[in-house]
Amino acid sequence: MPTARMLLAFLTVGFLAACGNGYGNLVTSGTPTPAPTPTPAVTAQYPIPTASSDPLGIALGSDGNLWFTESRPSKIGQLNLAGKISENVTPSRGSTPNGIASGPGPNLNVWFTETKLAKVGQITVNGPPYTEYTFPDAAARPVGIALGADGNMWVTDTGTNSVWRIQQIKRKPFVKFTQFHLTGNAQPLSITNGSDGALWFTESGTNAIGRLPVSGRPLSEFPVTTPGSRPMGIAPGSDKALWFIEQHAKQIARISLTGNITAEYPLGAASMTPDQLVQGIDGNFYFTDTKANKIGQFFFRSHRVLYYPVPTSNSGPTAMTLGNDSEVYFVETLGNKLAQFRYFNV
Repeated sequence: MPTARMLLAFLTVGFLAACGNGYGNLVTSGTPTPAPTPTPAVTAQYPIPTASSDPLGIALGSDGNLWFTESRPSKIGQLNLAGKISENVTPSRGSTPNGIASGPGPNLNVWFTETKLAKVGQITVNGPPYTEYTFPDAAARPVGIALGADGNMWVTDTGTNSVWRIQQIKRKPFVKFTQFHLTGNAQPLSITNGSDGALWFTESGTNAIGRLPVSGRPLSEFPVTTPGSRPMGIAPGSDKALWFIEQHAKQIARISLTGNITAEYPLGAASMTPDQLVQGIDGNFYFTDTKANKIGQFFFRSHRVLYYPVPTSNSGPTAMTLGNDSEVYFVETLGNKLAQFRYFNV
């Protein structure tokens, strides 16, 4: 990493200052030369063994590996630290695994949604088995999933326009479902944690951003400034606000913890269908643009936007996350691959 190289350069200068350079001239000062910043690019792609698997979600597990959903064959895959993909978890056939997130506790669990069968699954990442739980409402269509600050899993449901809390209990059926209804045809999609400890989610149907404390009340729904913007991915920012993608408006927007949309930034002419986003350790946001087949970079301070192509044509990049190495990883839904987007020196 750049900091390690700078420290090595500093120690080297100090050593020469103490010992001399062999010609009688002491080195008394010096400025370490930082490593050059690489040009961001897709630097690795990992083909999924099952053909046409249509990967939809990706998450970093507590084991350091990346876990992803394969919607068409109903599988859960794993990309380990050595760059090898395995597909050892096969949920109910036709369940359409979708969102995926790391779970709570010492058991190293990963949770995923099964959209078509109104189920949620739980995997113990240090080895099988896995468990599936059925929602009490058969109309449920679970999509996004996140670990809440209360240690429970929270799920968005487009079928009943709800957010669900899934709490593990010690007796059968071993989980407790609690439903929170949203306004009208909310169609909630992405969900994440805010710095205030509440769950924040996008409502694509009502063009709003929702906020739900872990207590379940009060529910707040904040209209997005631009009409018909279709909010999609949402992620917490280092400024304690929430940032989200406006897919139809082709913008990235900021909402404060008080529910005020404080800024909307156009993503430029190169944008076609921006989808999901994540903040890198450099403070900038990275997002997938599905139809443009590109990864976008939004500079946190200057608000400049740059785009980088995905090598596989028409790959359909969608979900993304930071890996164990803090680089960006994303799924190529149409390209049937996982990929690494490198934006800093390792």
